[in-house]
Amino acid sequence: MSSEIEIDGEGPSRQVLAETPARALKFLSAAGKNKQIRALLRERGYTDEDHKEGWDLLHRASGFGIGEPDEVEDAEVGAAIAELDAWDEPHFRIIRAALERRHPVQEKFVFDNLTPQVGAGAVVSVKTLLDRLDALEKSAKRKATRKDDHAALETLAKRGYPKEERSRLRQLVDIASGEGTASEEGDGEATGDAEPVRAVVDSREHVDALRALYAWHREWSETARAVIKRRDFLVRLGLAHRKTKAKSKPSPAAPPAPDVL
Repeated sequence: MSSEIEIDGEGPSRQVLAETPARALKFLSAAGKNKQIRALLRERGYTDEDHKEGWDLLHRASGFGIGEPDEVEDAEVGAAIAELDAWDEPHFRIIRAALERRHPVQEKFVFDNLTPQVGAGAVVSVKTLLDRLDALEKSAKRKATRKDDHAALETLAKRGYPKEERSRLRQLVDIASGEGTASEEGDGEATGDAEPVRAVVDSREHVDALRALYAWHREWSETARAVIKRRDFLVRLGLAHRKTKAKSKPSPAAPPAPDVL
């Protein structure tokens, strides 16, 4: 069914919607890491709440990864992204192995379409993992499996992932998202009802989430194009391409000198 969801003709096309998460991720990453870009956007009303809204919409709509982040100018944000990027692959493997044999139902829930990501995409993957572990702990939707869910969390605590470690990772996610620490933005607790990471437009709810993200990105990308004149900043935001130098054509070979009689 993933390729059969009907997209009406009044909004963005399926291809545009599918590309929106990667574009939003690049925009959010640049706005969070580069203080000059953030300052220019602030002049036109881009607040911390707007930045957080973008990340929240991205977390709900997508798990698309992109390449390594651009040059980091905010050292704290860059360090948090780098740590999450290094963390997700080995620790996803350990957590999955611990759940797979002992708690297969919980493993299926936690890792449904969830894989490690690269660069800034790791912020999305780790947040999704944390949201789902929080759901095992207290989501009202999982009341029927609460005992088994808590047993799974106890197993993970023995593997080195107690609640304190999850809180530490949540703070890194907040910093990497440009939202400050969890103590500044709230307790960081999630509902645990995050959408699975997907790479296709595969449900009506997913279409709605992608459209909300598209509308957010369109508003702020158009604003950025109007107020930011430095091309390198627009490149970092994903709103322009780096200029490539045209290859110089080789000079034609000189004709051979005539024979001297």
